[in-house]
Amino acid sequence: MPDRDESTAAAPIPRIDPASWEEGEGFRETLLLHFSDPEANITLRRLGDLFFNLSLMGAESWPHHPEGETRAELRAALADLRHLEGFLGAVGREHEVSSLSSADEALSEFAGRQALELSHIADEIEAALGAGA
Repeated sequence: MPDRDESTAAAPIPRIDPASWEEGEGFRETLLLHFSDPEANITLRRLGDLFFNLSLMGAESWPHHPEGETRAELRAALADLRHLEGFLGAVGREHEVSSLSSADEALSEFAGRQALELSHIADEIEAALGAGA
């Protein structure tokens, strides 16, 4: 593994097209960003793709969600939203606990505001799902 002082290109974080969301199934970008070595990053992306494709291949033999598929899908989306809310909240506190450039401080504050927006969206999904969401 190269020293941190060496200048190497980090793995790019892709722009996700919502219409092609299935191409990004696997591991969250909030995890993959820590694997900045391009080879390691692509390996994990391929592993995530393999897991997703294997799950689709076996889906017919798996039991259905007792609450219904749509409710289960919304609960999964809600869990991911809450994860992202927490992640953005942590980024939003970075300006309070770290020395940041003025540009990064502004982005940290922006992330905190976006965490609140995601919280509202997640709250609406929870309300639509009803008790026990």
